[in-house]
Amino acid sequence: MTRDERGSAAILVVVLLPLLLTILTSVVQLGAVRVIAGRVASAADLATLAATDDQDDVALVESGRLLLAADAEAVARRFFALNLAPIADQLGVAPDVAAAEADVAVFGLVPAVDPITGWRYDRPTVRIAARVPVRNPAFGPPLFGATTMVNVRAASAPR
Repeated sequence: MTRDERGSAAILVVVLLPLLLTILTSVVQLGAVRVIAGRVASAADLATLAATDDQDDVALVESGRLLLAADAEAVARRFFALNLAPIADQLGVAPDVAAAEADVAVFGLVPAVDPITGWRYDRPTVRIAARVPVRNPAFGPPLFGATTMVNVRAASAPR
């Protein structure tokens, strides 16, 4: 006697389809958040580079030493907000709010040790440490919530 197994593949697909769709959604969600996190990290890196590039020209001419400008913190915050602006629709807060809430530290007197990261700086350095909320894609909220916090740290020193 032979059994008729026609249609069993269709039942298997119907049973496993929700699991497969959940896995696919999770992978796409994680990929999207990773891409946005990379852009936030790039924004922080570029902001610290801009702030360290803003040298105290008078001190450089007089002493020959690279010194950070007095407004290095403000420059870092401004450039962080400007660099976040292209992805503003993907952030949970406005770029200027994210920049204002970021921990920006200027280490002008060296050597110095960063109390947050424990990093040692032998050159004048600007460091940004930020927690930026990133919106999850449209299918993310039911599974992961509306936002994901992205932590970034960036530091730059003139050479």
